Amino acid sequence: MLIDYIKRLQKYSALRPLSNLGKKYVYNPYLRSRLALSDFPPEVWIENTDVCNARCIMCPRQNLTRQLGFMKFSLFEKIIREISEHKKRVKRVHLHNYGEPLLDKELPRKIKLAKDFGIKHTYIVTNASMLAPEMSRQIIEAGLDEFKVSFYGTDTETYNKTMQGLDFERTFRNLKDFFRIRQESGRKTPKVIIQYLPMESNKARVDEFYRLMKPLIDEKIGDSLGLFDLHNYGGGVLTDGTLGSPVYTCNYPWRTMMILYDGQVVLCCLDFNGVQVVGNVKNNSIKEIWNCGQFRKTREDFKKLRYADYPVCAKCDRTR
Repeated sequence: MLIDYIKRLQKYSALRPLSNLGKKYVYNPYLRSRLALSDFPPEVWIENTDVCNARCIMCPRQNLTRQLGFMKFSLFEKIIREISEHKKRVKRVHLHNYGEPLLDKELPRKIKLAKDFGIKHTYIVTNASMLAPEMSRQIIEAGLDEFKVSFYGTDTETYNKTMQGLDFERTFRNLKDFFRIRQESGRKTPKVIIQYLPMESNKARVDEFYRLMKPLIDEKIGDSLGLFDLHNYGGGVLTDGTLGSPVYTCNYPWRTMMILYDGQVVLCCLDFNGVQVVGNVKNNSIKEIWNCGQFRKTREDFKKLRYADYPVCAKCDRTR
């Protein structure tokens, strides 16, 4: 594809300006042409908690200043009821954001409620450290459709060094138990993606990751393995090199609504401190917030690559 060729140019410093021009004036217009606005978000993220039991070295949790907590079930039900009125247009509902979702004791109940209301695809991202057999059974029975596991090491040394606060043996055992329990249940869901982030702390052992995880998954029902590229969490962590000028239109304001555990709506999941607030679902409906003046202004600004008024977006390397 053209974009792959443009990105390859980025590897050569002398050709980087040419690559940036290609991304900004060739590929970005193509991306903008594919933006389609509906009157309800195609994807909704519901943060059940911002509490986490890990201290992963690439994560900016040390910069987290907002209060920690869990979404009340009554607020969650309010959100799900409204989504269910538009369920044919909502492709996926995330039940997580900036925290470890399995720490929420009411998560299985929340998943079941979403499925009872006809939500077609429920999804979480987890570190799986709390995926004990009983939790595995509960999320399977509740009807979770899919989850992704962040597993950033291939042995005790590399995993524990990267995902600090967690234990390789315990988490790997949890995964093996989950796949066994799902097979015994006769269910084909939740499907599982196991994700690896190659970096210095885990010695970037990609081949070893695939050898370790491939025997566990069932590709016939949709399980998969994947690699993840490090980003700067909207300026929350430092990455190598200068940021440079934006060349891409971020599609989040057309694609996703992000609801924090206290009901506040922010522009992006990378806004871990909740500084770009556009509304609160305690006071207004999802549909009202999605179509409000601030969201409309944001979409127009992003089309023109104007990110200066958005503190998180202005520092984000995903538009570079």
